[in-house]
Amino acid sequence: MTAASVESVIPPSGRVERLRGAGAFAGVAAVVWTVVAASGAWLPVHRAGRTGKWGFFPGRPWLGGWVRFDAGWYRSIALHGYSFHPGRQSAVAFFPSYPLLMRAVGVVTGDVLIAGIAITVCAGLTATLLFERWASERVGREAAWGGLVLLLVYPYAFYLYGAVYSDALFLAAAIGAFVLLEHDHPVGAGLVGIVALAGRPVGVALLLGLIVRAVELRRAAVTANRSRQWRLGGVLIALAGLVGWCGYLWERFGDPFVFVATERGWHQAPGFRTWFKIKFFQDLVHIHRPAQVLLYLAHPAVMLLAFALVPIVWRRLGPGYGSYTAAVLLIPAVSTSNFWSMGRYALAAFPCFAVAGALLASRPKSLRLVIMGSAVLLLILSSFYARGVYVA
Repeated sequence: MTAASVESVIPPSGRVERLRGAGAFAGVAAVVWTVVAASGAWLPVHRAGRTGKWGFFPGRPWLGGWVRFDAGWYRSIALHGYSFHPGRQSAVAFFPSYPLLMRAVGVVTGDVLIAGIAITVCAGLTATLLFERWASERVGREAAWGGLVLLLVYPYAFYLYGAVYSDALFLAAAIGAFVLLEHDHPVGAGLVGIVALAGRPVGVALLLGLIVRAVELRRAAVTANRSRQWRLGGVLIALAGLVGWCGYLWERFGDPFVFVATERGWHQAPGFRTWFKIKFFQDLVHIHRPAQVLLYLAHPAVMLLAFALVPIVWRRLGPGYGSYTAAVLLIPAVSTSNFWSMGRYALAAFPCFAVAGALLASRPKSLRLVIMGSAVLLLILSSFYARGVYVA
């Protein structure tokens, strides 16, 4: 492979590396925002997007297209706090970091949904910059750039560009915690980890990864005769996010794990039917339109591809990142009744994008094809999402 062929896909490194990442994010975001606005303005929108359920920004599709599905729950929590109704869908299913931040930023914006959109965009940009820095140190600049582009045009990456969901915030916090730990700031990693553990149930995967990585770094320090006594203690601070959330639920509703109980309202309670995906096969039998079948099968396909990369993550990046990636995929894969939303959940498995970039770095033609195909799917799914079609 010639240097010219590499540079056609991988820009040269230098002092502009950070601006390059920000520019890539801004460029993709601009296209996605255009697609969302145009889809809401010119294409048929689900009736819920035209009426009260999601119709929060009538006449402004560039904003309304980002407020779909669970955005209503986050808005309700930000405005009114938490509630629990046994046997029904309830607000306690959603962890507090994102809606609390929506409430805080909403004081400035005057609208918690605009705050949510702004938080997602800022978190997506932050995750982009952190990922490029982290990946450059782990797999090299060329592979890091390829991995970053794969992340930015990932078909479900519209959750990084404005969707009122907590995924972008979690991703930024997870990468940030690992970056801080790698640069000998374990207390900072633990403090940032609080946001992640109070942000989504899969936050425990981050705690696991940080602990294993801290042990790895401590052993390496001992081997090199350098003292690193506070690594493990620092990252354990992250546990305060989950403990604080469970403590609130215990005091308010009498059950520290009520967020598990409320999953029955979404037909995803722990048990035989959920673990063996009975609903997945039942739903698949009743889906007849080819487009719906493809949307449905995309989630287990993404899950299988991500799991296939876990051994490579473990081998190339070490047990810390391997255990994090395995856990952050396994938790939702086990707890979902039909694999639905695994495409979105896989965003958190950021080491997979780094090793994918490394694997494709020496295959520029394959990298181009994957990027182009993924980008097309991103725009299609962004349009579907904006029009109220449930894709993740």
